[in-house]
Amino acid sequence: MKLKRIVSMLILCAAALAVSLACSVSTNLPFVSKAEPTSTRRPTRVARATFTPLPAATEIPTLEPTKEPTQPPEPTQEPPTQAPPTKKPAAKATKPPQPTAPPQPTTPPQPAATEAPKYPYKASIVTCTHAGNAYIKGSVCNDNKCNSKLSGMIVVMSDAPHGTILDKVKTDVSGDFTFTRSGSGPVNNESWYFWVVNAQDQPLSDAGGPVQLDMGHNEDNLINKCPNTAAFISFFKP
Repeated sequence: MKLKRIVSMLILCAAALAVSLACSVSTNLPFVSKAEPTSTRRPTRVARATFTPLPAATEIPTLEPTKEPTQPPEPTQEPPTQAPPTKKPAAKATKPPQPTAPPQPTTPPQPAATEAPKYPYKASIVTCTHAGNAYIKGSVCNDNKCNSKLSGMIVVMSDAPHGTILDKVKTDVSGDFTFTRSGSGPVNNESWYFWVVNAQDQPLSDAGGPVQLDMGHNEDNLINKCPNTAAFISFFKP
C-alpha cells in the first residue's frame, strides 16, 4: 500500500511541473509593437515541451516472507504395548463324589436259542384209542399225505425227547411199525417219545410225543381220548 501512494504522488508532482512550465513559456513570448510595419509576422509558436508519460506503475508483488523450514516433529515414542493379561480359567466346581450304588447281582447269560435242526422226517400229531392191550402204532411215509410208505426204517422209543433209546423196531413191508406194551402197565400215566434214526442211531426226525398211556382207561366211553391204552403216531416227509 505504501508503494502505491508513492507512485501516485510522483504522478501528481510531474503533472504540476508540466503546468508550471507551460505558463512560463507563454509569458516570455514578445508582444507585437504597433510601430512596426503592417507586414506582421505571425509569431511562431514555440513548441510545447512534451513529456514522456511515465509508464503505468506496475504493482510489485509483495513477497511474503519465506517461512523458515520447520523441523519435522520428532516421532513420539509410544510405550511398548503389553500383551493383555491372560485370564486363568476359572476352576470348575468339583461335584461331591456320588455314593456308589452297591453292585447288582449279575444274571447269568441266557443260552442262545438254538434253531432246531431240520430233519428229513417230521412226527405227526398223537391220537389215542381204547384197546384190549397197550401198544403204539404208526408208519414212516415218503410224502406228507402218507400215500407211499417206507419199509425197513428204524423207529426208536425213549422216556425223553432224543434221550436214551429204550426200544427200537423196524417198519414192515407195508411201512408200519408197532410197539407193544406187555404186562399190567403203570398205574399212573406214562409218557413216551418216538423218532426215526439211521443205522448209527442218528436222528432223522424230530421227537414225536409225548405219547401217554394209562392202563386204567379201559372203558368204552374213553375211546379216542388221551391218555388211553393205545396211541398212533407216524412220520412223514414235509
